[in-house]
Amino acid sequence: MNKRLITFLLILSLFLSLPLISINAAAKAGGTCSKAGITSVVSGKTYTCIKSGKKLVWNKGVAVAKPTPTPTPTPTPTPAATPTTAANYATLWEKYSWVKPTSSSSVASAATDKFKGYVAVTRTNDTVIKIAAQDGADQTLVGWVKDGANLVAKAFDYPKFSQPFLVVIGIDRAWVEKTYIENGFNVDEAKDIAANFGKGSPAGAVDNRSNTYDMGVITKNKMLVNDKLGMMQMAGHEFFHAVQFSWTGPIADASGSKVPNWFWEGPPTFVGLQTASYLGWASYITEGRQMAVNRSNADSTKSHLLSEAIENTGSSDAIDPYGIGAIATEFLVANVGMEKFMDIHANLGKQKSFADSFETATGVELTDFYTMFEEVRSDLGIPRS
Repeated sequence: MNKRLITFLLILSLFLSLPLISINAAAKAGGTCSKAGITSVVSGKTYTCIKSGKKLVWNKGVAVAKPTPTPTPTPTPTPAATPTTAANYATLWEKYSWVKPTSSSSVASAATDKFKGYVAVTRTNDTVIKIAAQDGADQTLVGWVKDGANLVAKAFDYPKFSQPFLVVIGIDRAWVEKTYIENGFNVDEAKDIAANFGKGSPAGAVDNRSNTYDMGVITKNKMLVNDKLGMMQMAGHEFFHAVQFSWTGPIADASGSKVPNWFWEGPPTFVGLQTASYLGWASYITEGRQMAVNRSNADSTKSHLLSEAIENTGSSDAIDPYGIGAIATEFLVANVGMEKFMDIHANLGKQKSFADSFETATGVELTDFYTMFEEVRSDLGIPRS
């Protein structure tokens, strides 16, 4: 037999006679293992190969400790948004970033500068003003009315008028009535307007369609001499009433049930005096403002709060809304400007209350405005007494 073949058969025979041990056999307690110290994990237990007598066997095994799962953090719910706590301010001046005045001059100058800046811009070009003056009407007054009304008509922003604006400067009642009828007013309206002639008021506003001037009353009382400044300011004053009517509609009345009278008569007085100053007729700083101060310091007014100037009864002992209202308007314009001041009127036209209209436009609560005004009345030249 070939020697190589005999050798192969001997090796094969020897191999087959050895016991079969699977090196991959699963470990179990008491089972044979191959080397001390090795481990094997089976069914959740760790078995270690140990020497027992002369044999190597697997020990009883130790349960594998299960890893403690790391809990997923529960998201912390975001707290519901809470209203921002109102800041605590030491004073109302700090709250609104207004500078508390220590004299009237700074307030008057600031308000005048803001008025000048406002009226230097043309905002309304389509208002047509027609002046009908009866023969014998003073031409100086006619000139003031023409220039003052046109300045306010062009500078201020307001809803468009539906017809030409009529200014009637009359002497007798019959002529006035006839003039209104000829200019498109119905007979009853013309009679009502004419009925007021000769009753004491030198001028008045007929909503946003017309102003009237009673030349008879002006002449009788020598108002062009005795109250020259008052006559100068009437042109801007009365046309500004038309601007107010255009924004708000007929919401103001003497009772002040919707708008306090200081705000209905004070702004036209401020605008009228500033208009006269802007056109070079009389200085607001040295003359016009003093007129408002004098009226505010009248006995019937100086003991009252601005917030009490609600009605305009016309009686001699009633609060005069014109003067104190003009100084309050000056104070307001000096701090917020003309645009925000005019926004109050626009808000009134949206049927908001006066308090809401005021705060929405200026950012200042009406009651806070009253408080600040009363704090500085003395500095404004109208101390309460």
